[in-house]
This record gives sequence, structure tokens and C-alpha cells, in this order.
Amino acid sequence: MSKYKDFTSLAADFAWETDIHGNITYITGKKRFGYQNSQLVGLEATKLLHKSSSPGSKRYLTSKKPLAVAELVIKQANGAPVTLQISTKPIFDKDGLWRGTRGIGKDVSLDRYRDVELAAAQNRERVISFITQSVRETEASKEGLELVLEAITLSLAVDGCQIIRLKENIKREVISTFGVMPAPISKKIDVGINNRLIFDHRNLRCIAQVTKYHREVNGLLVSWGKGASGNWNDDDLFLFERSAELIGIELEHLANRERLEWLSTTDHLTGLLNRGTFETYLTDRVFVKIANKMPTGVLVFIDFDNFKLINDSQGHKVGDKALIKLANFLTTLARPGDLVSRFGGDEFAMWLNDVDKSQARKLLQPLLFNKNFIREFSVDQRKPFGISAGIVSLDRSRDETSSDLIERADVLMYQRKRNKKRRQASK
Repeated sequence: MSKYKDFTSLAADFAWETDIHGNITYITGKKRFGYQNSQLVGLEATKLLHKSSSPGSKRYLTSKKPLAVAELVIKQANGAPVTLQISTKPIFDKDGLWRGTRGIGKDVSLDRYRDVELAAAQNRERVISFITQSVRETEASKEGLELVLEAITLSLAVDGCQIIRLKENIKREVISTFGVMPAPISKKIDVGINNRLIFDHRNLRCIAQVTKYHREVNGLLVSWGKGASGNWNDDDLFLFERSAELIGIELEHLANRERLEWLSTTDHLTGLLNRGTFETYLTDRVFVKIANKMPTGVLVFIDFDNFKLINDSQGHKVGDKALIKLANFLTTLARPGDLVSRFGGDEFAMWLNDVDKSQARKLLQPLLFNKNFIREFSVDQRKPFGISAGIVSLDRSRDETSSDLIERADVLMYQRKRNKKRRQASK
């Protein structure tokens, strides 16, 4: 026995013997895991087991059969767990009667902690890789972000997520939502958030994380799921933060795409549709049949009279002011479904949906007969500043394409300009 005890003190971190009642009869060291040796000898060994031990751990301490390798978790004096890798061998007397169990154990807590950390890291890597792949496979659009948001929701095992874009750090625009966000949650995040906000709502745990691009705040990633906010662990917060980083990049990509689209479809001075975009939209809305619907309406072509005099006498800055003011007039007059465009120079086009010519004239009266506007930019009374308009109704017997309709409105507008000039010359 003495030789065995000397060997175990060298070969293992922990060694013990139990009797047929499972009580400890021997244990190595004067103090082990915060216990004095005298506290342990005579104690029922199973009382050392930590609550996290597997249900079968008790039999390891009183095994009647040799056990090569097993693991159990015991509790230290302070209640903390210690994971042991153990080997046991039964003790028999000379008559072959079982008298107890002898075992040795090695503290592998650090190894298991590393295993858990490695598994957690690998899981984090898998989740982030899945979300990153979802980002790469989708285009930078609101529809693409919906797919990314679904991947985040599924990866984080929550009930729903929402992406909010912040404009100028104040204005908020909901870009995409996966799941149904309870209204009180949206009210809660209306308050300022510096980095992260964690809160509870009824039986839901909620979190809102700021998204950034080059350290500039550009949005929020919001998530909610069943449970208490205290249940968000470090892995959850890490994954959520990484997801927010990816969303911050995607929001920037979306903004860049929208800017490029705006530049390619919009007149830079007035903010109206440019000619190419107007013609495309007009074709799509009016000349492409959708579910057998045949839209009706009026096309208006507008041009300034004697606009060159403004640029020549007062400069292009004043000329630009007149163009912008007209654009604002037309935008104010436009209704849902109407289209407004700066066609080029001082020419503007306007599609008025589902109206006839008399209704169109009435709608345009505040502009065409606006004396203050005319007076503001008039330079020479002999060649007064004014507005000419060609108003034509869509006629499908004559207008097979948008170009046909545009040409008729353009011709009519220039005819009215020539008539004006003849009248002025005859005075």
C-alpha cells in the first residue's frame, strides 16, 4: 500500500480509495481543491460531485470493474467545478470479496476549457462565414439585404431582425425586416444609441447594435427573441457585433449604388428625371401592357420663351435659378403616378396619368399663368420671358411608341412658340 501511495502521488494530480459504502478512506495530499484532508476522509465520495456531472458519474467512485479512462466533475470547496480524467480499479481481499475502489485522476479543466473555447471559436467562425457568404452572394440592394437579414436571424437563433439606415445620424429608414417586430420595440430604439442597447420587452430579449463604415455611424441592426436579456452571452454579443460590421459595409455599398443610380437617372441641376430615364419609364408605364391594362393620360412639353436672354444678360446662375424654380413648380403639381423630367436645356416634359387635355390645362394653370414667375425673370419687354407648352393626349392609333407621343408634344410646343413670336412681332 505504501508503494502504491508513493506511485500515485507522482503519477496523478488526485488519487483516492473508497470502501464498500463509498466513503473515502484515503486521499492524496494534505489539502486538495480547497478541502483539508481531514474533511475528506470518511466523506461519502459522491458528495464531491458537481451538479454538472453526468448521471453515471457516481458509479465511477465505487466501481467493481476496472475503468481505463473516464471523466467526472467534482466541486471545489468554493463550489467551482474541476474536471478530472480518471482511471479506477476495484479492490478485492484474498477471498475475492470486493472491498472498495481505488482511483487516480488528473485535472483536465484547462484542457476542457480550451476545447470549449475552440469549439465556440469554430462555431463563431462557421456562423460568420455563413453570414459573410450570404453577403457576398447577394447584390447591394434592399432585396439583397433581406436575404442577408434572414441568414443573420437563422444563424443567431432569434425570432427576428431589422436593419435601419441612419441618414445624417438623425433620419431613420427601415431597410429590411425579417420577422414581426413588436411596436414597443421600435419605440424603444427611437432613443439615441451610442453603441449598443440591450433591453427586455415582455418575454422577449432585445438588442440594438450601431452599424458603422469607416467609424462613421450609418445604421442599426436590431434583433429580438424569446428569453431574458441576461441570456445574451459573450458569443451572442460577438456574433451580433460582427454581423453589424458586415451590415455597416453593406449599407455603404447600398448608398453608393443608390448614388450611382441617382447620377445616371437624374438631372443634376433640378433633381428631376433625365431624358433617357423619362423615356424608359414612359415606355414601361404606358406602352407595355400589364394584365391587359391600357393606361391613358396626357404628355406635356414645356419650354421657356427667350430663356437665352436671361443667361446672356444676367448670367447662368440666374438662368439656373429659373430652371430650378420651374422644376419645383412641376414637382409640386405632379401627383402619384405622374412623371416629370428635364429633357435638356430649358425643355421639360411631364406625363400626367389618367387625365384628359382639359384636366391637364386646369392642373397646369398655376404655372402657365403665374405672373410673378414671369415678371421675376423678364429682361426685355420686347422679348418677354414666358412659358410655352405643348399638351397632347395619348392616342394609341397614332402613338405606337413613347417616341411618337414625345414627337407630337414637341412639335405642338414649338408651334405655340412660333405663334407667340408672330403675335409679338405684329404688335
